[in-house]
Amino acid sequence: MASAEQHEYGSYDELIEDYYARGWTDGLPVVPPTPEKVSAFLAAAGLEAGEVLGEVPTREVTVTAEHAAINAVMAGCRPEYMPAVAAAVRAHLHEKGNCHSTTGTLSGAAQAVILNGPVRLELGVECGSACFGPGFRANATIGRALRLVVRNVCRGIPGVLDRASFSTTMRYSFCFGEDEENSGWVPLHVERGLAPEDSAVTVASVMNLTPVTDFTARTPEAVCDSLLKFLTRGVATDRWLGEDNNVVLVMGPDHRRYFDAEGWSKDDIRGYLWPRFFKDGRNRVHLGKPEGLLIVAAGGPGMGETWILFPHLAWAITQRIDPARG
Repeated sequence: MASAEQHEYGSYDELIEDYYARGWTDGLPVVPPTPEKVSAFLAAAGLEAGEVLGEVPTREVTVTAEHAAINAVMAGCRPEYMPAVAAAVRAHLHEKGNCHSTTGTLSGAAQAVILNGPVRLELGVECGSACFGPGFRANATIGRALRLVVRNVCRGIPGVLDRASFSTTMRYSFCFGEDEENSGWVPLHVERGLAPEDSAVTVASVMNLTPVTDFTARTPEAVCDSLLKFLTRGVATDRWLGEDNNVVLVMGPDHRRYFDAEGWSKDDIRGYLWPRFFKDGRNRVHLGKPEGLLIVAAGGPGMGETWILFPHLAWAITQRIDPARG
């Protein structure tokens, strides 16, 4: 599906079996991307079919709005999700999003889609309990739409340009929102230069997803010390990425409450962690600056837990969602 094509089928069963045969699915059934549905999705985002959302120069691939709309329909999105899908595609295809490497690597890196701003409430994006998992249409289908674009347009097909040794279930879909309502922290998109009333998507490559569970830590310092035991394992990087590499910390409410009680901001957490990344004058985490540590409030109660999203050779890219333009 390198370019938009039209095919006619006598039944849904005929379509789905042909899509399987052509390798156009992620192994799960898809919604038929009829011309009418694709047009409705483009209209919902105010996009023309041929508008370019990004490129993968190393693969001679150009991704258009029509490509994104087709795959968003297939993923099971609603039309109103399309601006978020288009923004996620733009973010992933940013030069420093490094599509070629993060979708072709032997490491099987995934793409996390993190939503901020009013769009979360408008679309029903889950930010709390079980937000990493199944059961939420917006989370599941927005994340899946990006991955179908990677597969069907960017040629990230296992055994072809996807060379993952094992891969990961996160490559079906990995999308959640920041729990802004239950946190006093500055939201991720505002820290990255957007207005609080803006909606935004941040796409981050994820090579390893590591939970840090600690029920005994009951102070901000103790929680941070638990995180340091895992953070100092290091982050893959290279000179091309420069100093803007990222690690994402997704902190649940049972850990956040200790920071809230002492009035610690995200900057305070970075201020505590940053000098402790160094040993013998060397940065054991390989972040270029404290701001590279992205902190997101999410998840549900009951577990003293923070999840670390270690990256694969890419920046986390934040893209504003324009409801009229995608």
